[in-house]
Amino acid sequence: VINNQLRFPDECARHKVLDFVGDLYLLGKPIRGRVFAVRSGHFLNLELVKKIQHQQSMTAQIKNFNKMQEGPISIPLKIEEIMKILPHRYPFLLIDRVIELDHGKRIVGIKNVTINDNFFQGHFPARPLMPGVLMVEALAQAGGILVLTNGEHHGKVALFMAVDKVKFRKVVVPGDQLTLEVELLRDRPKSSMLRGEAKVNGEVAVEVEMLFSYQDASYLIN
Repeated sequence: VINNQLRFPDECARHKVLDFVGDLYLLGKPIRGRVFAVRSGHFLNLELVKKIQHQQSMTAQIKNFNKMQEGPISIPLKIEEIMKILPHRYPFLLIDRVIELDHGKRIVGIKNVTINDNFFQGHFPARPLMPGVLMVEALAQAGGILVLTNGEHHGKVALFMAVDKVKFRKVVVPGDQLTLEVELLRDRPKSSMLRGEAKVNGEVAVEVEMLFSYQDASYLIN
């Protein structure tokens, strides 16, 4: 203390507490809980605020997943509805629309392949081809919608456990439209087996069997 005096023996600690309360006020809502701050400062306080805001955002997404999965679904499913069911985002959301959905049985989706898809920058610049693994991923995302809109798996995310019997039969290029057809072969509380075909103009480009496991949607919150 220079050219001044403390009004309280613990005035520095009180100052830190006020700083902390003021920084948390930036959340715009009260906190129900107990907070311990050790050597805190504005930078660390704001990092905590950002972390809480991120968790709030992810929690809101999970609530949207659950709400969408539990409510009535009208077909076609547009991209806005798809994003409420799947956690995937740019540049890894590979299904644009769902045109058929028979709950617990079968789904048909659409992936419009365009030169603006980011993977064409490297696969391959001279002759752009859609990677086969991404065609499988597009089928998996269609399958994800199929199982996550089935009542038993509300509030969960579907994760790959295995792929089998993969066959690539046709190259896919910008301008093609992939029709993603997936049927549910076996459905259990902890896993599901699906079979999918991706077609272009009725010709099979890839076929695959997929095994999913499930995690609670909170798994996506860091």
